Amino acid sequence: MSKFSFIIQILSFILLLLIAFRLYCPAKTENWTAEQQRALAVNLRTKGLDLQAAKEFAVYLNDYKIPVKERPGVCVTIGNIYYDKLDFANAVAFYYRAEALDPEFACDKDVPKRIVDSLTKLGRQKEAAAARKRYTAVDPSLAVKEEKKEEAKEPEKPAKEEKSQEEK
Repeated sequence: MSKFSFIIQILSFILLLLIAFRLYCPAKTENWTAEQQRALAVNLRTKGLDLQAAKEFAVYLNDYKIPVKERPGVCVTIGNIYYDKLDFANAVAFYYRAEALDPEFACDKDVPKRIVDSLTKLGRQKEAAAARKRYTAVDPSLAVKEEKKEEAKEPEKPAKEEKSQEEK
């Protein structure tokens, strides 16, 4: 029995050494740089492989140490890809991520309009209205568009009432 327990102890020790070696000496990885990852994503986008480009931009964003000031722009780029592909949920998620990283950067672009539009298309009217209200100070055209929509709706109501009175 002692011989058997001695063999088990040696095997356990070897197993622990292998685990420790694997943890402290990870397998060699490719010498892939952040610049190469970004170039791959840009290349995919220029070739029309937008969803694949979005995934590669996300890898670039999450796996590489890129400058803090560059992160919001990458998020907006990914959001724009999803927006163009009509994937409004993912678009809004990346726009909000860009806004969280740098509110001023995100508000300088078309991001507020795209957030409001995406939320509207997702059927989230209350959230779209709240976003529109929040962004109106940054982009007054959002409020103007809403006023024009309301003005366009008001004349239609009397016209419908007149038609119903004519039918009677």
